[in-house]
Amino acid sequence: MILCIVIYSKFDGIKNNKMEIYKKYTMDKADRMLQPIIGGELILLIYISFSLEGRFKFLGKIENWENQSDTKILAAMNFKRYLSDDIFIINDNSYIKDEVYFMDVRYVELFVSDYLNKNSECFFNGDAFFISPARKTLIEFQHDGYIFLHQLPILISENEKKVISVKG
Repeated sequence: MILCIVIYSKFDGIKNNKMEIYKKYTMDKADRMLQPIIGGELILLIYISFSLEGRFKFLGKIENWENQSDTKILAAMNFKRYLSDDIFIINDNSYIKDEVYFMDVRYVELFVSDYLNKNSECFFNGDAFFISPARKTLIEFQHDGYIFLHQLPILISENEKKVISVKG
């Protein structure tokens, strides 16, 4: 069971000065937009743990993340150090709702802090990916609390590709 702690924002909803702070794309549209950036279709994110050595870095583990607020988890990720400009965000709920979020990195904290209020579910309720096309980086939050920084495009070794093709 995941406990979701609510921290209410002084902001009302997803609007900032009457402007939307993010756009929503369908998975299909985001897939087409992200293919040249991540090096393949979004399905590649499932196999990101097979990335070539030297193309990712372990950033840390958030212990007991299930009992922490979304904003506390986000702050622990130190995401602004690795992301800039406009970013794409995919979380577990994205697959269910067919929504990929696109926003300026300046609004990520506001978006995440208001996510539970808008979706009746914690933002960090499984895996989450933050993709920065400008920096060619991806931050991966795994459902067990591990955080990795990946260089884009995602490159998978030939040996791992064989393993993946046998599984598929």
